[in-house]
Amino acid sequence: MYKNIYEELIKSKAVAVIRTNTYEEAKEISLAAIEGGINVIEVTMTVPSGAKLIKELKESHEDVIVGAGTVLKEEQLKECAENKADFIVSPCLDEEIVKGGAYLNLPVIPGVMTMSELNKAYSMGVKFVKVFPGNVVGKGFIKAAKSIYSDINIMPTGGVSDSNFSEWLEAGADCFGIGSDLNKIFKTEGSNGIINYCKNIKARI
Repeated sequence: MYKNIYEELIKSKAVAVIRTNTYEEAKEISLAAIEGGINVIEVTMTVPSGAKLIKELKESHEDVIVGAGTVLKEEQLKECAENKADFIVSPCLDEEIVKGGAYLNLPVIPGVMTMSELNKAYSMGVKFVKVFPGNVVGKGFIKAAKSIYSDINIMPTGGVSDSNFSEWLEAGADCFGIGSDLNKIFKTEGSNGIINYCKNIKARI
């Protein structure tokens, strides 16, 4: 199961990270991203009723991979599992979340920003990590990490946009998460802006 999810992330490259203050906005942005060709959605648990949205998107779009982001507590992990999340993303390396995901047969992608954290994740058997915040850690970290841990997959999030995602991929990233840009575009251009933005990214991957 893990392998299939990881392969889909790597194949898709772009992950739409949904982080809004309302359920309605989160749903609208998610649907627009899907219409724009993005088939991996990460609904963060900062979204009101985020787990419910995951289930709703899963039921309406069977061909879309929908995961949960910003998972910080075991209770959230269980709630996401109950609502059919395909994967879990955490902004930090939390051993309990990683273990809990393994128990629930749910892949966990923990966040790291140092080589020590990456080494700890690797020693725990983690094969997919999130580099966060990407704009703080930098592209050079991915190159260095890949030179040591060649079999680990890396997804940078934070500071990745339509104008620089190719640089992250060239640095060795296996996929990338885009979040804040989606909110900015939604506020100025609405759903159509999101659709066009995502189509532009997918056309260039």
